[in-house]
Amino acid sequence: MSGSGEVNGPPSLSADGRLAGWLSSGSAAPHLVLYDVAARRELSRTGVGAARCRAFTWTHLPGIGLAVADSDGSENWTLYRVRVETGEWTPLGDGSAERMQIAGLSEQRPEEVLVSAAGREPGSRDYLLVSLHTGRATPVLRGSDHAAVYFDRALRPRLAETVLPDGARELRHVPQQPDTTDGGLFLRIPHEDALTVRFVRFGDDGASLFLVLPDGPAGVQLAELGCRPGAPVGTPRTVHRVSGGDFGGLLFAADTGRPDFLHVERAQPSCVPLDERWAPTIERLRTALGTEPAVLERRGNHWLVAAHRPERDVRYAVHDTATGETRPLSMARPGQDPLPVECLPALVPLRDGGHAVTYVTRSEQARQHSGPGPAVLLVHGGPWRRSRWEFAERRAWLAARGYTVIEPNFRGSTGFGSAWINAADRQWGAAMQDDLEDALDWAVAEGLAAPDRIALLGGSYGGYAVLQMAATTRRELRCAVATSPLTDLVRFVEEPPTFWRSALPMLRRRIGDPALPEQRAALAAASPVNRPEGFRCPVLLVHGANDSRVPAEMATRMFMALAQSDQDATLALFPDEGHEVVTTGNRRALDALLADYLADRLGRPAAAASSKDAGLPGGTTMKLFDSPRAVRRKAAEAPNSGAEHGTSSDAQ
Repeated sequence: MSGSGEVNGPPSLSADGRLAGWLSSGSAAPHLVLYDVAARRELSRTGVGAARCRAFTWTHLPGIGLAVADSDGSENWTLYRVRVETGEWTPLGDGSAERMQIAGLSEQRPEEVLVSAAGREPGSRDYLLVSLHTGRATPVLRGSDHAAVYFDRALRPRLAETVLPDGARELRHVPQQPDTTDGGLFLRIPHEDALTVRFVRFGDDGASLFLVLPDGPAGVQLAELGCRPGAPVGTPRTVHRVSGGDFGGLLFAADTGRPDFLHVERAQPSCVPLDERWAPTIERLRTALGTEPAVLERRGNHWLVAAHRPERDVRYAVHDTATGETRPLSMARPGQDPLPVECLPALVPLRDGGHAVTYVTRSEQARQHSGPGPAVLLVHGGPWRRSRWEFAERRAWLAARGYTVIEPNFRGSTGFGSAWINAADRQWGAAMQDDLEDALDWAVAEGLAAPDRIALLGGSYGGYAVLQMAATTRRELRCAVATSPLTDLVRFVEEPPTFWRSALPMLRRRIGDPALPEQRAALAAASPVNRPEGFRCPVLLVHGANDSRVPAEMATRMFMALAQSDQDATLALFPDEGHEVVTTGNRRALDALLADYLADRLGRPAAAASSKDAGLPGGTTMKLFDSPRAVRRKAAEAPNSGAEHGTSSDAQ
């Protein structure tokens, strides 16, 4: 087992399989950890050469890695070449490129990395091939305004995607001749399938590609399709089908370039070997890890695998196919014992006759309790994402503190078929909210939640959903906590982030079009910022000032609207964070704030320790703002409040 420190992102195996590398943050600044796989020992732990480094991966060139950093939380990514032997960190490019991302790495071109960066025109992208030796960049595409460009294994642009006005997607061939402007249509994906179909990769020879396609209303298939320049798509050949779920990941064999492992996600994940010779290996991994394995990478005989459980963060191991031995490598939280929590999936009946896959997470103490206790409805973001069975930090943190956590995969959640996604079209604030209400009704009826001790918590879209519920529900709520929340749907669709502009037709089709009066009115009515008078519970808003996806103004306007309506509201603003709070001091401060906020309103579970005596953790930039009503409440609750505030409680 490696030394102490948390893993920030999964480990990665070097091209020769000799080394594993990962970022380890722990309680201080992140370090780059190098581990000798054969010798089973840590080689070094060195400081990183980039502020807010978020990820590290190896290239196909031995001894060279790539790191991704975001200096201020605005997601203006910078890429660094890392020479691991010397500890040299070198920014790629001349410093002028913005929002850099790794667009492709290939064993066919090991000495180069394909990079995308923001173009000169808003919303456009440049694609560059960068030498890992010299850092010299060669333009491949300049000023592409496509929603996506897909490259083959030789890192050549082959297909370009456009979102059409009706929300459909169109894939067209990228012209292979410089004097050609249109390479011809390859595939048109109707709106109904647009959020289900996804590109996986090209075959090694570039003459075929693999896509995930719908397979009926509730299933998907991995399909192989021919792809020749200028030719439309042919008949897909099905590789594997999944009913009632989706693919969580795929691995391709190095010798054939064909898929030979699938990670299937239903209510719980499973690993499916397409090559039967690996079936005994997967069984051995299940036994060794004590859970379903996830195979992440393979370099020769060494497999990098992950073990996911709901009660503890991910653990990583290396499996040697030559010896059959599986040995631990690293853990996301080395000092963390398994938490005393249990996560079980349930099918929650909905008012329209459907069902939502919902996760219920409780501590041992809550399960042994004779009656329903305090509960938190936790709403995922996106909304085109999903909640999963595996460890989720906020869910486990809540459950370990004694709260029952209810996580519904409401309509619009991905992973359950195209029909479930499409059922959310223009249902923000409507049927999507009904699903959340139905999940709470079910939890109360099942004795999982006390009806008078319910809190709401969500981030991004989830922040929108909990605010909208607090503004409209007849249910008695103890509080609502919204992080990075959308609060004004009209503003969001009219002024989306620059990097989402190519998808604007899809947003208008699925959320609503403010250019049409009737839809604009519906969006305004479904925006919690316009309904402050409907709130009957305290509200905590959390936002990073550098959020590039959801402007912090969304939270500040919501706070001002609540304050002017004499509601109990608190705003926690982080000047140096973005859409997510990631720095150690700020995360600790947010945890302490949430712990006390929920305990004060739901009651402090016996299993949870109070953070009040410790005071606000140091090293944070968090700024707190209270509405007048929140100030009056705090003054009334504080012991000897008149002496402490220099005034009498009557004056409040």
